[in-house]
Order: sequence, then C-alpha cells, then structure tokens
Amino acid sequence: MEIAHPPSTSLLPLLLLLLLAVISFTAVKTTADNHRHRHRRRLIDEIIHSAALHSHPCHQKTAVPYSIPLQYFNLSSAAADSVRFRAGCLRRRGAVINEFRLSSGLVAHPHVKRLLFILQNLGNLSASLYSVPGYKLVSPVLGLLVYDAAGTNAAAELHLSVTKKPIEVDFSKVAGVEDRKEEAVCALFGLGGRVEIAGRSGAGGVCFAKEQGHFGLVVKGGGDGGMRRWKVVAATAALGAVGVALLGVLVMAVVRGKRKERRMSEMERRANEDEALRVSMVGNMRTYTATAVRTAPEMENEGDGLNM
Repeated sequence: MEIAHPPSTSLLPLLLLLLLAVISFTAVKTTADNHRHRHRRRLIDEIIHSAALHSHPCHQKTAVPYSIPLQYFNLSSAAADSVRFRAGCLRRRGAVINEFRLSSGLVAHPHVKRLLFILQNLGNLSASLYSVPGYKLVSPVLGLLVYDAAGTNAAAELHLSVTKKPIEVDFSKVAGVEDRKEEAVCALFGLGGRVEIAGRSGAGGVCFAKEQGHFGLVVKGGGDGGMRRWKVVAATAALGAVGVALLGVLVMAVVRGKRKERRMSEMERRANEDEALRVSMVGNMRTYTATAVRTAPEMENEGDGLNM
C-alpha cells in the first residue's frame, strides 16, 4: 500500500537564502560606503597635519597663524592654517583664530606644554566628505583639530575639554555660504564618525560647540546622499523583517513536514501489518488474526502395531 507524501518545501529555503543574500549584500555595501567615507576624512586630516609639521619652521611663533600648503596633495580646493599656543596661556586668556573663538578654560588631555591647532576650510570638498541624512549643506565644512606641538603624540589628536563658554564657530564671513542662514542649523561631525544637529545657529550664522571636530550649516531637505543612505537602511530593515517572517514560515513548514512524515511512516507501517495480518472484529474489538493453516490429518494404521 503506497501513501502519498506531502509536497516538497525545498523552494522556501531557496527563497530565504536569496533574500538573506540580498540583505547581507545591502548591509555590507552600506557599511563599506560609510567606512570608505570615514577613512577618506581621517586620511585628509592626517595629510593636513603632516603638511603642517613639515612645512613650518620648528620655532614657529606663538599665536601666529601659518598657512599650510595643500596644492601638492591634490587638495587645492581646501585651505588650512596652523597656530601654536602655550597651554597655560590659552587656558587663562582664550584666543580668536580665523572663524573660531576659543574662550578661556580650554583644557587639553593628556596635558602638554604647547598646543598645535589646525583649522580647516574644506571648500568644495565638503559635500563629498560630509553629509547629514535629510539635510543639505549650505556652507563649507570648517574643522578644528588639536595636537601636541612637541610632536610626542603627533599622530593623534588631543582631547579638548571646554570648562566655561563653548567654542564659537562664525560662518558670517565664510565664502560660499548660501543665503539661508535664518533657517540653517549647525551640524557637528565628530572625529569618531558621530553626527549631531546642534540646534539653530545664532545671529549671523554662529555655531557653538563643546568639542573639536568639523562643523557646517545645514538646512532640511535636499540631502540626496544622506537620503539615499537612509533609504538603503530602511530597505535593509524591511528586508530583514520579511526575512525573519519567512524564516518563521520556513521553520513551521519544516516542523509540519516532519510531523507529516512521521504520520505517513506510521500509516505505512500499519498498512504493511494489515497486509500480513487480517483485521477481524470480535464484538466491539478490532483484532489482528493470522490465516489458519492446518496440517491434513492422517489415519494411523492400527494393524501396523500388531504386526510388529
């Protein structure tokens, strides 16, 4: 007796694997794009810092900005200056450097005697390096980075603590700022990749910050690059939800298939037993009986015993 088996569910695993492959590819591509942009930004910071160390005399005057030549590094659309301060003097008096106003109370960690400030104006490179999802840059990105002027920790920025008034970033005299300062808000791009909207800019496009990093003015809408990344993230999340749902359906289908297989196996076993043993009803009871096989009787010859 043959029992029909349930239809194969091999198509579901293939669909699930395809969906998971699409999700994985999208997630990996998004992560790779973010990592590539972040690596490029940090590389430019390192190039500008290295140029500042090698292009200026060792005995650079204190509190005097020096222009950093960037045309040799294919960064001609950007501009950068370096300036040195005594840490104690800067903490007591503060300073004004280009677009940045540093109030008194600034403390660098770890403690060093002399500080090297590098100020950046990334110009036309800004939009290709920095973006905020759902926003559009309306100004060049300005950078403020702090290093050890002695060069003992030349490769890494120092941590800058603001103990009194915040750092002011004035965009009012920056070339290339669109005439939308009233609706613009300030964006902070941290060195670790963090992006923060710091609220509306002050009068004339002044932003306030409590840490070093890169700063820009942004307005809502028009951030195509950021929106594309948000769409990718949203699509990835949606595909992930669908993948989880399909995985649940697949697990349920496999469990049900296994149960059906066990039931079918049991039915086949019983069917085979029914073929070997007949089923008989004795009263209200169902019992299995074997076919009766009797040996044909033979009559013994009584005379055979007497003739012996």
